[in-house]
Amino acid sequence: MRRIAPLLLIFAVLASACGDSDSDTTDAGDAETNAAPDATAAESEPSSATEAAPDVAGGGNAADYASTVADPGKPTITLNPDNPGPPGALLVQDVTTTDGPAVNAGDVVEVHYVGIALSSGAQFDASWDRGQSFFSPIGVGNLIPGWDIGIVGMTEGGRRLLVIPADMAYGDAGAGPDIGPGETLVFVVDLLQVVDSTPPDIPDITEATDELEIIDVTVGGGDAVEAGDTVTVHYQGNLFDGTIFDSSWGRGAPIAFPIGVGQVIQGWDEGLLGMREGGRRILVIPSDLAYGETGSGGSIGPNTPLVFVVDLLRIQG
Repeated sequence: MRRIAPLLLIFAVLASACGDSDSDTTDAGDAETNAAPDATAAESEPSSATEAAPDVAGGGNAADYASTVADPGKPTITLNPDNPGPPGALLVQDVTTTDGPAVNAGDVVEVHYVGIALSSGAQFDASWDRGQSFFSPIGVGNLIPGWDIGIVGMTEGGRRLLVIPADMAYGDAGAGPDIGPGETLVFVVDLLQVVDSTPPDIPDITEATDELEIIDVTVGGGDAVEAGDTVTVHYQGNLFDGTIFDSSWGRGAPIAFPIGVGQVIQGWDEGLLGMREGGRRILVIPSDLAYGETGSGGSIGPNTPLVFVVDLLRIQG
């Protein structure tokens, strides 16, 4: 999914799943959906959408093209009818800034966004309408260049206006019925968090019982997972000899999947119930709740117990 924008559902822009790994451990996270809960941008002192920030690549100002407000919730984009036409460069305008951490290339971010076409003002996508935020690494080629460049430097809790010329979006080809050839795109992006992408250390666990063992390393302060919820997580899976067989941290992006519907191994379906958003949990999973007598590919042999550390980033009911 290289160079795909975080926008159109019809293009299936999705969080990476376990099956994308070189390992065959697809059952731990088969659901290729970017399913995260409804969230609103963090509130901070607003700044005017017409005051700041020339573009990052040449002269101009995003406020010549569009404006929005700093109020929390889904933003409305108002186009300037007197805009000077397709810009020659990416234009970036900070609507709200904070003292939070800034995005660097390579960071994984969680955002909400609205996107419209400059030529028509028509909305072609909005994460808000799906009730779920979007997770992706920035600056590594997963997204259109206008996002890969335009999100860098944004602060957690901030809101940013992007005016993206066609050559940094979908170019002369366009994208489906809503983004025509040579279309300039206008986005408002709310940065919910810069995700901690440091792989954790897993304690030295050398034995497994016949039952699932749950160890809460950090108890989160958010809601608790219930059956039927869709969760977004970072995770790492180890064998008892310390071998890492799969890691969302290693791939650079979390995954999302529903709980309790059989899309992940039974040890996950049971072991994540009751976990609170923002927490970290270790699961020691006996083989009959993992891959059983068949194992999984070359990495996980028959009757192999597994150890996972899971960070719960978001819950969507």
